[in-house]
Amino acid sequence: MKGINAVQLLEARLFVARLGESDVLGWWRADGVLGQDGAFIGPRVLPMTHATARTRIVFAVAAHACCERHPDPQAQHLFRLDPATEDQLDALLVERLGDHEYWQKIMSRLEAIESEAKSDTVLLEANIITERDLKAVGKIGLGPAGRSLPIKNGAVTEETIRLLAAGFTRSEPKGLVVPYLEKP
Repeated sequence: MKGINAVQLLEARLFVARLGESDVLGWWRADGVLGQDGAFIGPRVLPMTHATARTRIVFAVAAHACCERHPDPQAQHLFRLDPATEDQLDALLVERLGDHEYWQKIMSRLEAIESEAKSDTVLLEANIITERDLKAVGKIGLGPAGRSLPIKNGAVTEETIRLLAAGFTRSEPKGLVVPYLEKP
C-alpha cells in the first residue's frame, strides 16, 4: 500500500486484535494478551517492552486465524499486507519500543474492552472507523459460507485501512468474517 499511515494501521490492528481475543469476541485463540491478564503478566516478564511484545503476539495469532479462515495465500487483509507495508509497521514498532507514554495510553484503552463488546461501538469510539465505513461494509455481500468479505481499495490508503477494520464488524462472536482486499 502506497502512502500508508503506519500509526493508523497499528491502531486499527490493535483494536481489532483486542476485539478478536477469546475473552472478548473469540475470533482467535489469544486470551486477554491485550487485556487485563496481559497487563498483569506482561510487565512482570518484559518490564520495558511488554506492550510491543503483547502486540506482536496477538498480531501473529490474528494473522494466523485470518489465513486459516480465508486461506487464499495471495489475499491481503488487515493482519497481512504487502511486504513494504509490513516493513513500515515493523519499523514503527521498533521506533515505539520505548515510548512508554504512547503504550500506556493505548494499552489502557485496550485493557478496558470487556467481554462481548460491540465491535462497531469500540471501533467508532476509538476513531478507527467512521459511520460511513460501517454503511459501506454493510452493503457488501459475504463470501462463500460467510467466511470472508471482499473489500475494494478506498480512494486513499487511510480509507482502505478503515474499511478493512470496519469489515470485522460483520463478524459474530466466535464467528470470524475476514475482510480482504479484492484484487484489482
